[in-house]
Amino acid sequence: MAKQRASGKKPNFEVIKDALAAALERRAFPEGQVILERPIAEIFKTSRAPVRRALAELHEEGKLFKFEGRGYKTDNSDIILREEIRPETLGLDDEAQTSAPAEASIIDDVYRATKRSTSIAMTFGQFRIRSEKHSQHFGVSRTISREILGKLMDEGLVGKDSTGHWITGPLTARDVKQDFETRRLLEPYSLETCGPLIPVELLEQMKLRLQEALARTPEDKNPSLLETIEADLHQRCHSFNPNKKIAKFINQSLTPLVVGLVFSDAVRASVEKPGLREHLTIIESLIAGKHSEASEHLHDHLLNAETRTLERMKSLSVIPEPSLPNYLIKIS
Repeated sequence: MAKQRASGKKPNFEVIKDALAAALERRAFPEGQVILERPIAEIFKTSRAPVRRALAELHEEGKLFKFEGRGYKTDNSDIILREEIRPETLGLDDEAQTSAPAEASIIDDVYRATKRSTSIAMTFGQFRIRSEKHSQHFGVSRTISREILGKLMDEGLVGKDSTGHWITGPLTARDVKQDFETRRLLEPYSLETCGPLIPVELLEQMKLRLQEALARTPEDKNPSLLETIEADLHQRCHSFNPNKKIAKFINQSLTPLVVGLVFSDAVRASVEKPGLREHLTIIESLIAGKHSEASEHLHDHLLNAETRTLERMKSLSVIPEPSLPNYLIKIS
């Protein structure tokens, strides 16, 4: 914070506060709009801590209002509206939106590293996640550690035990079967619904990533590329579904994806190729506008993926447990 002031650059919370205050002054929000921390943090590519401070100060100044629910309201009316807040509503240009690139980059790196380590851990048993050790390990504040663990909780990778400690795992065959059952019910329907809404340019980018991955050899593995490809089909596509609750339920049922990624890390073989070809068939159907066909291919892909995942879990059970960061303590 001191460095920011010395350089003449505003602290993040002030940038956020000024943008919200200006939007409130010009009445950019619809009546009864609810403002939550996380969507604003995503717009500004920052953690929730500066957003929390900005919202609290605006409330103290009488520009935002509390109500019986999470967050704040933009006015004191009886209306409660939860419309998506877009950057344009806040009058942001490119410079404003990237006001905290360094912090955003650090948080993203810590999130990815934490997700990878907890994903590996949960396939080998149940582990306690010590938040103080986590913040020390990455050199970030405890607030950022809690936010990252909270995001992983939303994704079903992390939870809390009866004493309030963060935990991950164990991932069982029963968990995998239940998640795949949920996904087979929701994902094909969601894809057929949102398929026409996905920009063709985005689908073409997904296709290029798949072609790149299929061209790679087992020795030339790229875990980040595989993670992106899984997110393309099972998260990004569904994010275009107007029914955000369906997208949320799908997102919370994606835990079995970690098995394939962990297995790919542990075994030097092209184990992901069948799944990648199935992904490519689905994406090509979407590009061709054959949304019902894409939905059917996705259903078949999920059936095949469940079988592959259960087989890989058996293989992982005989692989030695890898070395894990000190913030992960095995408890069973």
